Amino acid sequence: MDVYIPGCPPSPELIRNVAVMAYLLLEGNEEQKALAGRYLKPLMDLAKRGTTGCFCDLMNDVINQGLCIGCGICAASCPVRAITHEFGKPQGDLNLCIKCGSCYGACPRSFFNSDVISEFEAISEIIAGALKEGEKDD
Repeated sequence: MDVYIPGCPPSPELIRNVAVMAYLLLEGNEEQKALAGRYLKPLMDLAKRGTTGCFCDLMNDVINQGLCIGCGICAASCPVRAITHEFGKPQGDLNLCIKCGSCYGACPRSFFNSDVISEFEAISEIIAGALKEGEKDD
């Protein structure tokens, strides 16, 4: 299974979530497998399309689709300040962008639309349960 985990470096929470969901996809019950598949699909799609982790991905997937909520998290997460937040929307300088994917990983609209986000509200409980089950197996 190929997944693209954006970030520079990716957040520990995202790495953990992806690892647990990959485990559930392979070893979980039917409900867990279905949830894991829906959670991992956007990350697998990013890997398939061969993304560079560039601000242009955020432009194409979020801003140009009208999904940007103007929160400014992308600009705050950019380690080289290639993104500014002007007039309620991010503006990227592609000459400064180091293609790390931090902006894409930080954006609350980059992976899941609002309908799908509400489906994953209990994800922390599922992950905690899966981690406890793994400790029992040791």
